[in-house]
Amino acid sequence: MHIAMVTVFPRDTQSIDGGVAGVARYLADELGRHPDVKLTVVAPKGNGGEITCEGWGNFNVYRIGKKGFWSFLPGTVYDIIAGKRQIKSLLSQINPDIVHFQGTTFLAANCEQPNVLTIHGIAERDAMWDSRWGILRRPKRLLLKLTEGYGRRLVPHVILISEYVRKFLPAGNRIQKTWLIENPVADSYFDVEWEFEPGRIFCCSRIRPLKNILGMIKAFALIAEQFPDAQLRIAGTSDAGYLKACQRQARAEGIRDKVHFLGNINIKDVQFELSRANCLVVPSFQENAPLSIAEAMAVGVPVVAAEVGGIPRMIEYGKTGFLVDPHDTKNICGTVSKILSDEALALSMGRLAKEAAMKRFKASAVCEKTLQAYRDVLSEMS
Repeated sequence: MHIAMVTVFPRDTQSIDGGVAGVARYLADELGRHPDVKLTVVAPKGNGGEITCEGWGNFNVYRIGKKGFWSFLPGTVYDIIAGKRQIKSLLSQINPDIVHFQGTTFLAANCEQPNVLTIHGIAERDAMWDSRWGILRRPKRLLLKLTEGYGRRLVPHVILISEYVRKFLPAGNRIQKTWLIENPVADSYFDVEWEFEPGRIFCCSRIRPLKNILGMIKAFALIAEQFPDAQLRIAGTSDAGYLKACQRQARAEGIRDKVHFLGNINIKDVQFELSRANCLVVPSFQENAPLSIAEAMAVGVPVVAAEVGGIPRMIEYGKTGFLVDPHDTKNICGTVSKILSDEALALSMGRLAKEAAMKRFKASAVCEKTLQAYRDVLSEMS
C-alpha cells in the first residue's frame, strides 16, 4: 500500500514544533517500518519556491515551497490561490493508493485519490486568540471558518482524534465514515523513568495567547507563595510580543528567577523535563486533544489541564489528572497545589496515567488502527 501523508512535518529528526508535526512524525515512523507500506510525506507551504525531496529513514519527504507572485500571501490565502493546485499536481505524480491529510482540511477537499482527513485543531476557534492579526483577526477567523467548513463538508472519510471534533462537522456533509483514533506517542516516551522533583511544574506548548501562559504565570505566583522552592518550566516556540508580556508578568510578580523559558527544545529534552516534572499543566483557552498530554501520560506524569475541547475525554478526573477553569488563576493554583503537596497522590496519578496511555496512545497500536482505516477506504473503492 502506497500512502501519501500531506501534513506539516519536522525539519529536524530531534525537534518537533507543534502537535500536528509531532503526530505526523510518530505515525510516519511507525508506517515507515511496516513491511507492507510505502510512505511518502508531502509538506506544503515551505520556503524557497521549489519542491525538494529528502530521505527520512524508511520514507521520503517532499517539501513544497511557496511559488511565484503569490508566495508572500499567508498560508490559507496561498492555499486558495496556489497551494491546493501544487498539492494536486504533486499527488498526481506520486500516484499513491491513498492520501492521508493531517490537519490540512482545505487541501483535502475534492482530492482525486482515495483519501482520509484527520482533523486536529479547530482553526476558526483558535483564531479568536491570535493577537498577531490585530484588527484583521475577525476577517481571518471568518476566512478560516469558510475554508475549514468547505473542507469538512467535502471530504468523504474523517479520523477524529476526539469526539469533540464531531460537533464541528457541518450538516449536509459528504462524509461516508468516521473513525475515532487518538494521537500516537512514540514508544520512547513509555521508556522514560519518572523521578519527579517536588514543585517542578512543566508546560509544553507554543507561547501565545491561546495557550494562556500569562494566566499560568499569574497562577504560579500564588503557587510560589505556598511552595517557595517551586519552579515553572515552559518549553515551546513563542510569539515575540506575547513572550515579552509573559516575562514582564513574571518580573512584576517577583518570580522571574523561578520561571524558566526553555524555547523549542528537542525530543530528548522534552522527555528529560517530563521525567523530572511533578506535573504537567495545560491551561489553554481552546484545545482539541493536545499531544503534550498524551506524552506526559506516557511517561507517567500527572496532568492538570483546562476543561475545554477534547481534554476532558483524555483525563480521568481525580485518577490520571485534574481539570481546571483556564480563566480562574486561583482554581489553577489550588488544583496544582493538591498534586505538589501530596506525593502519594502524584505517584498514584502517574501510575494510572501511564497505564491509560499504554492502552490508548502507543504509536504501534495507533498505527494499526490507522492502517485499518486505510483498508476500509480502499475496500469501498474496489
